[in-house]
Parts: sequence; structure tokens; C-alpha cells
Amino acid sequence: MKGQLIENGLFNFFTQCLQELYCAEKKAIKCFAALSLAASTEELQHALSSQSQEAENHISRLQLIFELLEQQPDPGTCDIIEILSDKAADIVKTVEAGTSLRDAAIIYSVQLVAHYKIASYGSLVSLMKQIDYPDAEVLLGQCLIEEKNADAYLTQIAMNFVNPAAKKESD
Repeated sequence: MKGQLIENGLFNFFTQCLQELYCAEKKAIKCFAALSLAASTEELQHALSSQSQEAENHISRLQLIFELLEQQPDPGTCDIIEILSDKAADIVKTVEAGTSLRDAAIIYSVQLVAHYKIASYGSLVSLMKQIDYPDAEVLLGQCLIEEKNADAYLTQIAMNFVNPAAKKESD
């Protein structure tokens, strides 16, 4: 079955998507570090630090998957994350430092990246079920769960702290 999937291109498509996600995780670490410096609340700084650590863990898992597939990760780029990182930097530049509005903008930017990664991991888990590498499927599933949890945590920070404070600042 595996040989048949390789011949029909599903395996190649999967490895291309995996490669893009590997590059996305590497870029996300840099993006989160820059946004953490721009954040004013401890909660958000902590969340971004956690996101960076999780991205490091995801990179390690993706490297394991490449090994399982007898492939090598390529230090390429991920156009989508490049665009989202640039957008985040632009947003941060246009909002006054030390404000809750800036923190709200940072959460918005980080969640754009997180949602891209959630969609990517979800799709790769689904593809992995067809390719039948259960170890890789488990590793991708762990990343997916962590991304969803991180997104939920950012939403809590926004709803409980940042957004109400931003509203007060704008009143």
C-alpha cells in the first residue's frame, strides 16, 4: 500500500506539506520572540514564551517524522508564515507601545499563525491516516492538540485581561 501511495503522489504531497510546516515552526519562533518583547502584560509574555517552547518541541517531533519517513528536512521558507510575521510586525509598529490595544493586536497576530498551524497539523494528521505511519500520526496529533490548547489560552488572555483593558483605554 505504501508504494502505491508514493506512486500516486500522496506521499510526496504529504512530505511537501510537512516541509512547509517545519519551516513555519522555525519562523514562528522568531515571530513569537519579537512579539513577546512588544507585549506589555506578563500573561501574554508568558503565553508567547510558551508558544516558542512548544514550537521548538514541534520542530523536534517533525524532525523525528522526517527520520521515520527516511527524509531530510530542508531549511526552506514558508511564504504564509512570512506574510503573517510581516503583518504582525506592521501591526505592532502602528499601535502605541505599552497599551492593551497593542497586546490585543499581538494576540490577533499570534492567533493567525496558530490557526494556520492548526489547519496544517489537522490536514497532515488526516493525510497520515491514509499513508499509514501510526508513529508519525501520533506525533502530529500531539502538535495539533498543543496548538489548539495554546490558541484557547490566548483567547482566555484576550477575553479576561487584554480586551477589557483595551476597551477602557479607548473609552
